[in-house]
Amino acid sequence: MHKNYEWTPFEKLEGISFKKSDFCETLDGGQSFTWDNFDADKNKFDAAYEGVFGGRALRVALDKSGNVHFSSPVDKYEGAGNELFEYLDASTDYAPIRIALEKTGDANIRKALKIWPTLRILRQSPAEAIICFICSSSKRIIQIKQCVRLLSEKLGQPAGGGRHALPSFSDIAAAPDDTLRDCKLGFRSAYLKKSALKIISDGFNPDSLREMPYSDAKKYLLSLSGIGDKVADCILLFGAYRLEAFPVDTWIRQAMTNLYSTPQNPDKIREFAAGRFGRYAGFAQQLIFAAIRKNLI
Repeated sequence: MHKNYEWTPFEKLEGISFKKSDFCETLDGGQSFTWDNFDADKNKFDAAYEGVFGGRALRVALDKSGNVHFSSPVDKYEGAGNELFEYLDASTDYAPIRIALEKTGDANIRKALKIWPTLRILRQSPAEAIICFICSSSKRIIQIKQCVRLLSEKLGQPAGGGRHALPSFSDIAAAPDDTLRDCKLGFRSAYLKKSALKIISDGFNPDSLREMPYSDAKKYLLSLSGIGDKVADCILLFGAYRLEAFPVDTWIRQAMTNLYSTPQNPDKIREFAAGRFGRYAGFAQQLIFAAIRKNLI
């Protein structure tokens, strides 16, 4: 499909670099479900992805020195670098965050910080995060990606390069039920449509999740169909950049029980994490999540 569309040559994105494993974990480790491996020149790049965010298709690659490069559909080039810079949270100095977690004295976090020296939290659209994480319930990452891709292709607007953006809530609300079911959403199709209808009816702006008191933001998300505590915390961490969020899934519940002897109750785990890691609990969660899945801690 790529040969049918014209893309710009790769150019370097100034002001950010990654270790290869951190680059891959940031884009393809469960924060976002819109990135797929892309076969870029292996003589130049160690890793590359093609994806969509904010209505824009983009290719992103990491060279052998850790520099980030990007390529855009020719007709979507304007502003691509600036938007990618923001999406990768490149303007944030992670040193104070990492130092604060170091100062907790937590041996597991200190080890994870060394394993993932350049891991970042993406700055995604809250609306897109709501859609993607409703689709994520009880599915593996590869399955979630398939659902998100189908949903975008059937209902979303062109994003350039043959790719499509995620649909709006209005598009989802107006979609025939059969169309949603064709996206392999299963029982999640009803949840997604009900949530879209409620958000529209309430006149709710998902961007407000970034500024609302955390408890109010989570309360609203929990009022939507198909959203429980874990999904709400994922949306707040990965969509609204609320670094105090601590999503508890099966991986994290097992990790916290094994590493800290916490009860298996998610509420108790979140309470422990808030006390242990403070306002950067969400970043600690990602460090633990990334390390435990690869048996590194």
